[in-house]
Amino acid sequence: MLRWITLFICLFSYFIYHDSHASDTELKNLRWEWEVYDDDAGHFVPYFKQQKTQTVRFNVDLSKYRDSYLKLDLPPNYFVWIDGKLVFSNLTEGTRFWKLDSLNKIYKKGQVQMTLYGSEVISQAVGTSVVNIQSEDLTEDVNKFFLQRNDHGQLDNFIIISIATLSLIALFRAFNFRLFREYFSVGKSLQLRQNFDLITAHAPLSWPNMAFMLFYAVLVGNTAMNVDLFLTRPIFDASFDLSATSNLSLGFHVFAICLVLMIGKLILITIGTELFKINKVRAVHFFTYFRQSLIMAMIMFSLSVINGILGGMLVDEYWNLIQLILVLAWSGRLVLIFFVLNKIYTFRKLHLFSYLCSSEMIPLLLLFKIFLK
Repeated sequence: MLRWITLFICLFSYFIYHDSHASDTELKNLRWEWEVYDDDAGHFVPYFKQQKTQTVRFNVDLSKYRDSYLKLDLPPNYFVWIDGKLVFSNLTEGTRFWKLDSLNKIYKKGQVQMTLYGSEVISQAVGTSVVNIQSEDLTEDVNKFFLQRNDHGQLDNFIIISIATLSLIALFRAFNFRLFREYFSVGKSLQLRQNFDLITAHAPLSWPNMAFMLFYAVLVGNTAMNVDLFLTRPIFDASFDLSATSNLSLGFHVFAICLVLMIGKLILITIGTELFKINKVRAVHFFTYFRQSLIMAMIMFSLSVINGILGGMLVDEYWNLIQLILVLAWSGRLVLIFFVLNKIYTFRKLHLFSYLCSSEMIPLLLLFKIFLK
């Protein structure tokens, strides 16, 4: 009797499992149409299982399979391009069902070319097939993929943001050329004996320097907007996540944060120099820091424009490397400030190091902790 009960339980479990996984019927396995680029041949060739590659491409016939779905089984960190445009990033392992009729309405042609790219070699875990869905539960995922990305008009927004910022740069350069050239002199910014004769002719919070602080905040804010248009992951860590806001709102948030941080930096340096009795380094310290920040902001904005021209490929593929470069640049600025202050003024090394720990190193570590992943 016990044997029959055990057999019944096993059969019942099998049918329940089979029924729960038979919600889609495969019409065509697209793996047989995968192509990879052969460096020796100089063109794409059919994919074979023994080939090691990070990128495959294949064509999807949108007109042939009506009321069907493209089923993608993707491991973590896989990217999907359609006709050369990045449309989706799979940050976690999962299965996506994309309705072919919806794709047909977007691209308005019978066939599209899809490209898959993974951080690791394409494996058996990657699945591409055309299926019929028998369960209504799976259709909820269809409207949550990249259809919404195409409606954002990110290319138009990118062009508007970039042209507006470039126009602002031209205006600053035209109306205050001497001060603009002084701030953006890369050669002078790397010298150990800094020269701020033209800059220090104005107080730190005078209108010319305040204008450049606003200009710095605009550069960083517009850079964040350009990056956000194409990046498929949050710009900031979850502890300070602004990714839920709109692109314009993100720009205003970053603008306000940068302006407040720069004014706060001036206040921190003022308090620090008072406590350590080194008031004579105040102007040199702040303007060395601010000039380096302006130059880095200009470089970041320029790279964001290049990234947009390339369709957002740079930030998606090299985001971790970009963050590492930022960390190294900010750390390098701290080292430069140490040598600049030590070159111009005579300090005991321990006294200068203690001052920079309170005014530079501790705030920098907090910045890394809050903003960077």
